[in-house]
Amino acid sequence: MGNVLFKIAGFVQTADAEKITDNSGISRRTLPYGLIEEWSGDLNNGLVKIGEKTAIFHGLSSQECGLLTITRCYDYKDRMSILEIFEKAASAVSSFYYSTVIVRSLSTKQPVFCMGKSCALGSQNGSIAGVFIFPALS
Repeated sequence: MGNVLFKIAGFVQTADAEKITDNSGISRRTLPYGLIEEWSGDLNNGLVKIGEKTAIFHGLSSQECGLLTITRCYDYKDRMSILEIFEKAASAVSSFYYSTVIVRSLSTKQPVFCMGKSCALGSQNGSIAGVFIFPALS
């Protein structure tokens, strides 16, 4: 019948996530397989509030910055596409996601996934929010 390519693993208890909320109200969950941290942004002034760990991963000294600042550490091949995703999300209520790598050096890269949603566009309180996911590297 051929080789078995996939196998269902036995039940394993999943690890509990450590949930921490920082001073800015941004929460994160630290898991054995990575980190999930919330972020939010104001579409009226273009400022994004990220969590402490997200700022560290992105090489930023501040937890408040612009979208362009966040994307500067991404693989150069992905930057324009990611900025287009944010631009589209700012112009129409939508959900979005992307994945890329944060380039720390020529030999060190950190995968990053981002999921988010924009809402209340066209008003004075347009906002965007989501999570960054950083897989643990062995």
